[in-house]
Amino acid sequence: MPLEPPLRELGQFVVMFQAVEATMVDLIIQLCDSDPEHVAALTAELEFTAKSRALDVIFSRFAQIHRICDGSPHREFHSLMVRVKKLAERRNELVHSFYNTLITVDGQIGMMRLPTRLLPSKGLRQQQHEDILSPTLSADLQEMDNICSELWEYRRLVIATMTPD
Repeated sequence: MPLEPPLRELGQFVVMFQAVEATMVDLIIQLCDSDPEHVAALTAELEFTAKSRALDVIFSRFAQIHRICDGSPHREFHSLMVRVKKLAERRNELVHSFYNTLITVDGQIGMMRLPTRLLPSKGLRQQQHEDILSPTLSADLQEMDNICSELWEYRRLVIATMTPD
């Protein structure tokens, strides 16, 4: 299949995004220190943005109680959640788009992403395209990997704080 590299990256993006979401839910479970099934049931009903906002607040409270930081919200964690929000916006852009085959003048095969956005106040349908060639999503994939790693570090911090030597 000629579109294999861009399709593989797009699929990798979607799967890695699910890993970020699962890591966030796991961190919420650790922070709540409650029956994991109760927390998982509650978070299953939340949209991704609601999960990230809730996690931001829950972690800030945890950090204050355990004197991990003085301020609220926890600045570094809050900036991580802002990055998570941007990642979610990118995911929505990618998933809720139409795609066509793209062949560059150099013969490189890729995909043209056609998002459809309505601007009702102007009576317009905005349709800006994005060319997705093989390395296009690599920065997004790297950012997702970084976010996942940082979430795991916060998870380790929570576990270490809750189970002192």
